Formats: sequence, C-alpha cells, structure tokens
Amino acid sequence: MSIRQRIPFRFTETPEDEHILDEQEQEELIDSLKSQSDAAASQYMLLGQVVLALSALLHFIYILKWDKLSPLYAILPSHPAPSTIIPFPDFFATLNIILHANLSLLLLPHYSPIRRSLSSLPPPMEDYSLPLPIFHPVTAALTVLTPTLALIRQCSWPDVAWWCATLTMSWFVYSLRRWTDQSVEEIRELERLRYDARGA
Repeated sequence: MSIRQRIPFRFTETPEDEHILDEQEQEELIDSLKSQSDAAASQYMLLGQVVLALSALLHFIYILKWDKLSPLYAILPSHPAPSTIIPFPDFFATLNIILHANLSLLLLPHYSPIRRSLSSLPPPMEDYSLPLPIFHPVTAALTVLTPTLALIRQCSWPDVAWWCATLTMSWFVYSLRRWTDQSVEEIRELERLRYDARGA
C-alpha cells in the first residue's frame, strides 16, 4: 500500500527556519506574484508597442523618400549608394506597415475591446468580419518575402538589413508573447498547487 504525499508551499530562509504557508498566506502570495507578473507584462507590452510604432514610422518615411535609400545609409555615409533596389519598394513598404499593425494587435490581450471589435462586426455585417489579427505564423511568413527578394536581387547589405526590420519585429513580438504566456502558465500552476493546510 502506497501513500501519496502532498507537497505544501514552504517559505524558508535557512534550513532551521521553515514555514508552511496556510491558505490565506498562499492566496496572498499568489495574488502578489500575479500582480507583479501583470505589471511586468504591461510594461513589456507597452515597450513592444513603442518599438513597433517607431519601426512603422521609419517605413512611412521611406515611402515619402524619392531616392528609396535604406535609412541605414544615414548612419553609413561612406558606404557607396546601392546599384539596385527591389521592385515596387513603396508596395512592400506599405505591406510592412500593415504587418506592423497586425503585430501590434497580436501584442494586445485577447480580451482587448480593440481586438474584439475588429474580429466581430455588429449585425448585419457580421458575415463580413475579418480574421484579425492574422495568426503569427502567417505574419512571420509574410515578413520573409521582402528580405528574400532583396537577396535574389543582390541588393547591398544595408538594403537587405533594412528589409529584415519587419522580420525582426515579428521575432520580437513572438518573444514577448511567449514570455507573457509562460508567466501566466506559471501562475496557474501555482494555483493548482494550492492545498488545504488543515489536511496537509
């Protein structure tokens, strides 16, 4: 006959000083960790939105420029001007701005009213609702198009690096979302480990 041992929450600073948390202390500890996690997630999401906005602004400025030089040439004045650029640069810059907007939506929480309003239109237009935001794998695949085209056209490395900006933003957003999802899952795991101190 085997007896399954329950592992309680323990708080200890030294091996001689061990304290088993009761139900109220467990609840307070989990609430505190959840508040810290939510605050950190909000800060990182805000940082992500700011970085995306700056990157999208650079793409908008690029559309307005007549020479279509990569913004990286501004910090590389000695680098020779490119001999070739990708075809339809304004189109691909506009596509990248749209992808930035989608990445911004992906950073919003699922319960965000902005995401809900975009994914579900009121009757009788509900049949025309768009699947927004686009899933991240699809977005990541689209960000590869322009850098690949720049490589095929044998553009200079500043141009290739410039067209990799949206791909970098996609990886950045994926990393942020993964971190926040892991944090939420760890809090849920703590909640599942709660126990009744009287029966421990």
